[in-house]
Amino acid sequence: MLRSATVRIVRAACSAAFMLLLAATVAHAQAYVPAQGEGTVSFMYQDQFFKNHYTPTTAVDVGHIWARSTLFDVTYGLTDKVAVSLSLPIVATRYSGPSPHPLPDFSGPNPLDDGTWHATAQDFNFAVRYNVTRNLFNKGIVVTPYVGSVMPSHDYPYFIHSGFGKDQNEFQIGGSVAKLFDRGIPGLLIQGRYGYGFTETIVDVPHNRSLVSLEVAYFATPKLRLMGLSSGQRTHGGIDFYGARSRAILPTEQYLHHDQIVRENFLALGGGASYSISESIDLYGSILTDVERRNGHGLTRGISVGLSSSFTTPHAKKSAVGMQAEESIAKCLCEKGNK
Repeated sequence: MLRSATVRIVRAACSAAFMLLLAATVAHAQAYVPAQGEGTVSFMYQDQFFKNHYTPTTAVDVGHIWARSTLFDVTYGLTDKVAVSLSLPIVATRYSGPSPHPLPDFSGPNPLDDGTWHATAQDFNFAVRYNVTRNLFNKGIVVTPYVGSVMPSHDYPYFIHSGFGKDQNEFQIGGSVAKLFDRGIPGLLIQGRYGYGFTETIVDVPHNRSLVSLEVAYFATPKLRLMGLSSGQRTHGGIDFYGARSRAILPTEQYLHHDQIVRENFLALGGGASYSISESIDLYGSILTDVERRNGHGLTRGISVGLSSSFTTPHAKKSAVGMQAEESIAKCLCEKGNK
C-alpha cells in the first residue's frame, strides 16, 4: 500500500499541471487519472503582463498588454483508466501604448486597443486520457496517452494587440509520463508531457505545433508542496512577423491573420506551491516568465492562483472507500485543470 505522503505527492503534481493550463494548451494531458465515478471541479485565476513584442527574436516595446483569465474545469473518471476533462476560460485584456492595431479595413485604429478592459469567453477545451500503465517495467512509471480538442466558444476578435485568443480549431494528440520516487529522494515526483496540435489551416499557411512541459514536485511538509514548472512550444510552419514593416512585407491576407499563423516558439520557466487544506480541497499558486521567445507577446510575468475540490458520484466503486492506494490512487490524482 502506498504511503499517504506518496498519494499527496502525486496530488501535488496534478496541481502543478493545472497551474500551467494557460501557459500551454495541453494541460489536460497528465499521467494520472481519477478513479471511476470520481473527479474534480477546479477554478483558477491568472494575471499576465506582457511588456515586449518579438519581431521575430528582437524584443520591441510598442505598448504593454495585460490579460486576466478565469478558468473553470471539470475532470471526471469514466473508468479507473479513462478520464474526460472540459474547461472554458473567461479572458479580459487591455492594451496601452502608441501603436494600436488598425481595423481590418485599415480605416483607423481598432477600438478594442483603446486602453480599457474588454472581456469574453475564449475556447472550449476537451480531452480524453487513457492510462496505459501505472507501473511500467516495475519502476513506478505511469504512462497516459491522450486526445483532445480546442474549439472557440464563438467568433471573437484576434486582430488586435489585446487579443482574446487565436479563434481557431485544433486537434491534439500526445501523452504524459510520470515517475514517483520512494528511494534516493523520497517525496520527489517528476512528470513530463508532449503534445502535437493539428491546427486549423488559415490563408493556406500550415502552423501545427508541438507543446511540452516538465513539472517537478517535492514535499516540504506533508501538506505543503514546492514545484518547479516549465512550459514550451514550437510551431511547425507559420510566418515571422516584423512589426510595422510586416504590412509592406507580407501579403495582405497574411498580415490580417498574422496573430493566428505566426511562428510562435517559446520556453517559460517558473515555480509554485500547493497546500492541501483537506483530503478533497487544494490551494495553489505559481509564477512563470518567458526565458526564450520567437514572435508574439513575451510573457514578462504570469501569476496564477487556484482552488480544486474533488467529488465522488454514485457511479464510484463502493470498494474505493478505504481501498489500497494502488487501486484508489486517482482519488487524489484528479487533474487540477485547459487546454
